[in-house]
Amino acid sequence: MSETVDSATAGTPQLCQTPLGDFPLQRYPARRKELLQAWCGADLLLLEAVAQMRPRPTSALVVNDEHGALCTALSASGIATTLWTDSALAAHAAALNTANNSAPAVDVVWSTERPPAAPDIVLLRVPKQKALLRQQLATLAGLLPAGAPLLAAAMDKHTPKGLNEELQHWIGSPHRELGQHKAHLWRAQRAAEPVSAVPEPGNDYPSDALGIPLYALPNVFSREGLDIGTRFLLDQLPALRPVSCAVDLACGNGVIGLTALQAGLAATVWFCDESAQAIASARVNAGRLLPSTADQQTRFLHGDGLLDWTADAPELVLCNPPFHAQHTVDDFVGRRLILQAAQVLAPAGALCLVANRHLDYRSALQAGFKQWRVLAENRKFRVYLAER
Repeated sequence: MSETVDSATAGTPQLCQTPLGDFPLQRYPARRKELLQAWCGADLLLLEAVAQMRPRPTSALVVNDEHGALCTALSASGIATTLWTDSALAAHAAALNTANNSAPAVDVVWSTERPPAAPDIVLLRVPKQKALLRQQLATLAGLLPAGAPLLAAAMDKHTPKGLNEELQHWIGSPHRELGQHKAHLWRAQRAAEPVSAVPEPGNDYPSDALGIPLYALPNVFSREGLDIGTRFLLDQLPALRPVSCAVDLACGNGVIGLTALQAGLAATVWFCDESAQAIASARVNAGRLLPSTADQQTRFLHGDGLLDWTADAPELVLCNPPFHAQHTVDDFVGRRLILQAAQVLAPAGALCLVANRHLDYRSALQAGFKQWRVLAENRKFRVYLAER
């Protein structure tokens, strides 16, 4: 198990060699003994394609750069770069790596906003979620003028089915190039035909417990329905003591925090997530559940967990942490969130967390809390209650 580190300077940068130059890069969040690189074969293909362009573009829109490799190389090469991303962690990574390479800072536009019009080139790292891909391509189709180029790249093992058809539908006839670095590159130009009707990006599903339809944008966890881990955590809320202020950490569309509000478990709830679309979804659902009091009872924080927390200490943190880092199964994210919760909770405050049984969070709980116990468990999940 690798050690959790929140310092942006921790870890050792690795040298990323590209046709645009060589750049020491590190992943964010940083951790010691990091085995994973801050770039992949898809990044290299995109940068190789840019290096071959004549004339070289002067502006670029980068979509879904995970750890700043694309933004750093482009910005260091004198290309004015804008990052369009859903992830506060990705924005931190781009800021960290551009600064470490003395490159100009990139502009950041969140996924819930429309990026600036008409860059010279769009570089798209194909996202994991097909619904997010469709939303992004539909937005780009309405943004780019006819003939504008788009480069898309994905690792072969993560390429979603139907990518070629989505590019064809929204942008124009794509050309799939020969693969390298276990990845492939697609080239497309914005067609002259009118843009197809843009689908509603969000999705509603019924919530019997809350009595409202819950809304979720494309990049939100479990956007089609309530996941079973969250459901198991909700079943345990009656065992917790009521508090004045609670936090729904890694909130997704906010169902945990909203259930706590409805049940009287908390008077005020903060909804915190690194996903801009998660925060936007939670806002919509808070307005649906509490049309007259949402402004008084809810607060929202888009960022790296609780690292930017400046409000009064909460008395309770509720959390169903992600256990993937992009495509990699990893408990690192959950352990960071546990320690962040321990740092901001009020004295005698509590963390209630649900986790898959195969994930061992005991060392993080022991490091951050005076005492903890298993509040409930079944064949798939454990709910932990830890107290400061």
